Amino acid sequence: MAKAKKKSVKKKMPWLMLIIPFCVFLLVSVVGGYYALLYAGGQMIDLSKLEQIKTEPSIVYDKDGNPIGNLYIKEERKYVSYTEIPKHVINAFVSVEDKRFFEHNGVDIVRIAGAILKDIQAGAAVEGGSTITQQLAKNVFLSQEKTFWRKTKEVSIAISLENNFTKEQIMEMYLNQVYLGHGIAGVGAAAQFYFHKDVKDLDYAEAAMLAAIPKAPSYYSPFNDPDRAKERRDTILRLMNEQNYITKQQKEAAQNEPLPVRTKTADDPGIDQNYQAYIDYVIDEAKSQYQIDEETLYRGGWHIYTAFDKKVQDAMVNAFNDPANFPADGKTKKVEASMVVVDPKTGGLAAMMGGRNYQPKGYNLATDMRRQPGSTFKPLVVYAPALETGEWSASSRLSNKRQSFNGYQPRNYNGKYSESVSMKDAVTQSLNIPAVWLLQQIGIEKGLLYAEKFGIKLDPEDRNLAIALGGLHSGTSPLQMAQAYTAFANEGIMSKAHAIVRLEDPEIGYNVTADVQQTRVISESTAWKMHSMLRNVIADGTGKSAKIAGRPLAGKTGSTTSEVSDSSSANKDVWFVGYTPEYVGAVWMGFDKEDSENVMKGGSSFPAKVFGIVMRDGLKGVKSTGFAAPEEEDSQPEKTEEPKEEALQLAADMTILDNGELAVVLSWIGGQEGQSYNLYRYVDDPAQRELVAAGIQGVSYQDHVEGALPYRYILIEIGADGQEGEASNVATINTATLEKLLQDAKEHNDENIEDGQLPEDQLNGGDDTTDQNGSWTDEPSQQGTDGQTEEEMPDNSGDQGDASDDAEEEEMQSDDQQDGQEQQEIELPPPPTEESTGKERKRNRDS
Repeated sequence: MAKAKKKSVKKKMPWLMLIIPFCVFLLVSVVGGYYALLYAGGQMIDLSKLEQIKTEPSIVYDKDGNPIGNLYIKEERKYVSYTEIPKHVINAFVSVEDKRFFEHNGVDIVRIAGAILKDIQAGAAVEGGSTITQQLAKNVFLSQEKTFWRKTKEVSIAISLENNFTKEQIMEMYLNQVYLGHGIAGVGAAAQFYFHKDVKDLDYAEAAMLAAIPKAPSYYSPFNDPDRAKERRDTILRLMNEQNYITKQQKEAAQNEPLPVRTKTADDPGIDQNYQAYIDYVIDEAKSQYQIDEETLYRGGWHIYTAFDKKVQDAMVNAFNDPANFPADGKTKKVEASMVVVDPKTGGLAAMMGGRNYQPKGYNLATDMRRQPGSTFKPLVVYAPALETGEWSASSRLSNKRQSFNGYQPRNYNGKYSESVSMKDAVTQSLNIPAVWLLQQIGIEKGLLYAEKFGIKLDPEDRNLAIALGGLHSGTSPLQMAQAYTAFANEGIMSKAHAIVRLEDPEIGYNVTADVQQTRVISESTAWKMHSMLRNVIADGTGKSAKIAGRPLAGKTGSTTSEVSDSSSANKDVWFVGYTPEYVGAVWMGFDKEDSENVMKGGSSFPAKVFGIVMRDGLKGVKSTGFAAPEEEDSQPEKTEEPKEEALQLAADMTILDNGELAVVLSWIGGQEGQSYNLYRYVDDPAQRELVAAGIQGVSYQDHVEGALPYRYILIEIGADGQEGEASNVATINTATLEKLLQDAKEHNDENIEDGQLPEDQLNGGDDTTDQNGSWTDEPSQQGTDGQTEEEMPDNSGDQGDASDDAEEEEMQSDDQQDGQEQQEIELPPPPTEESTGKERKRNRDS
């Protein structure tokens, strides 16, 4: 027995001799590695960095390499000592950022394991799992490179910090360096910026609000999205309660406190406020596309090259600053608007207005907003897909009969219908019935497919015929619409919109150039055919207000009817999406939230006009080029000669002013914007005409007269050389009207005279051709030939497509429409349907 036991011991001895040295080696390696990390971390700590920020800002450049904005931490930082910071402020940050801060040695093993797992799952280094000490290490002592080795460096520095400084010192350093949005670093400066008080005076709610921001400074800023910020603040208050830092009563009281309200707008001195929306978008794109966050950019040293076109942006700013370019304001709000311009060849975002009063880091109406696009959606989901099948063309006949599509009853804006109409005329006149009918023919699934091809993902609720008229559940943004229309301007190839062209940081050797992402969505032939019809919208249709002298232009108007007003002139949204060979632009106007006191009166001639102004001024000095037709179309490139100007037309009417004086009200259309005129009048002999006014501009003038004479007026253009040019027609005062006016004034007949103005039915032959701002429009009466006004029509027709936007121009009847057919409702046999059309009863609504 003893002998056997001895033999067993001898057999085990060699293994023990191997295990013991291995354990010693492992222990030495671990201890050595630990001290190596301490040494390496100590070598990387430069305490001077705690007292300074990079002197070189991050610079944003335009397409020509010129600086347009600087991003940097504001200099008004206020360093506060640990003893000056209230305990509840420290607890707020600890509860959400690192609840074991006072227990670990700089590295939380549990959180590190979670971060490593996320890195493996993502296949790349991603942020997450860092302790407060690690955050201090990476934000102050490391460059912003994103590598796996960076995490090791971060751990090394964190361990060294913990061995050289107390927890209180580390917390003090962290709270004076943490980025809290809007170019603010440190709780001292943030307390002043958000709450206008010293950090020592912050209460529980305010402390929690500051602690809510670091995770995503723009996303959780109380100035950008109060609802979202409050939700996160309240979550932190809940965490403070769960971790026994505050009582339940303190938590509830703090959660009921209001958020801070922005009191200043120019909070970023490095950025021109007119460019703020664009640069904010650049910052967001750096995070979403390149994982470079806002804090990293604001800490300086980056060079961000963009597609920004300063000339176009400045033209946009000027157009938005002119109230005459917008519908009248509501009682308590003004009409909002947004616009984007994109290069169709590259997708480069050239210019952007996020609103008429955009706030830094705020809600961007050009990119964040989703609204129903109205008839601007027709080319994307109806006409282009139909052309792409090869079974339909611009001359194809489409049903224009008043009809019901399995319960869905759209209406044409003018209340007029016919047997059929060509696709070209349907697009030009923006008729609703042909669009819905054609979508039913090609199938709703095809429309949905092409919407996605054009970069617009629709909701499940959108599986119905209402999409033909832009009746979407959630809607689209101007940026999405501009991107989609790049396909029409770029031979069927859609270019993905992007602002950043190149991003670099010389200090860390980071240099990335953006890829131009393009997708063919329709054939070159289809794009040309669609373009030809959209070009006709500008020449003869609803988009005349966008005309630009000397430049080829195409586009589409759109509108959605008001949900709170029955007026035929009231719209919830008005759109114009158009393009030149150089740029695609999308303009939206409307109230952010429509209510009974704020109803927009005006159609899509307003956004069309803004588009025209921006392109005209933004492309000054840029040589005009045409669109080239595909070879199979056997057509020459579009000519770019000056278009024929509309004849100068003058109208004259009389009125009696409040003081009893007679005045002649003159108004005119035609001529160029900014044109100067000489106005003359005479009674019988043109040779004895007298100059009434010299060098007048605009579209109207009021001439005070002493006697009731049958004056005749003529308006003459003044050329660039100061010489007189083309003359208008002769506008004559109607003497019968004049005599009646004087008689009515004498008798004070209030039924016929109101506020000294002739009744509408006696002005200009009964057609009121001026809008509320006194500018000329071609808007016809909304009365249909069957005697039914738009207000009287069923309201399930008015929420989609063009309502009053298509009434912006006089109705263009196609040559083949029959007069007698417009007088009655025409019943159509049930058209071919597919399975899904039985669900087409949904009214168009906006999210």
